[in-house]
Amino acid sequence: MNAQPDFTTAFQDEIPNYRAVTDGISSLSARGARVRVTHPRSAWVNELEERFDVLTSLRRGWDGYAGVPVSFTCAQFAANLIERLYTRALPAPQLVPMANGTMRLEWHMNEFDVEVDVLGPYDVVAYRADLLNDSEDEIEIQTDFTELSEWIAALATERVELQEQAGG
Repeated sequence: MNAQPDFTTAFQDEIPNYRAVTDGISSLSARGARVRVTHPRSAWVNELEERFDVLTSLRRGWDGYAGVPVSFTCAQFAANLIERLYTRALPAPQLVPMANGTMRLEWHMNEFDVEVDVLGPYDVVAYRADLLNDSEDEIEIQTDFTELSEWIAALATERVELQEQAGG
């Protein structure tokens, strides 16, 4: 007997690839074409995978006080952010746990210090110090990471000429 239930799951009709229960088990069309969405992983994410595991597995009090491990959601968003910021011209950032379960990404090179506090998904505060020009910037980011991406690109820029002009 092939009895079909008289109910459907909530929002089924809003799912574009949902087919009625009378269809076969496969959602593939008759031609059998398959489209796969891969999750590319940058060299940075591959390099930092073990560090993410360590930071999310820290014991309570890891800092000698009441530090908690980095939350999984914070680490997952940080990994996605790192994936989007990736450039072959730079080394991976340093991952630093914060006592409250958040984390920081750090780069210190080419006379720049860039620190990115990942407080949670779409809740980021970034700080940049330009050591050549003795200037500092801070941005709070929820959705548009363009400026942060530009900061990371600037990290990859050799600033020899600027160092010579500054007398360095």
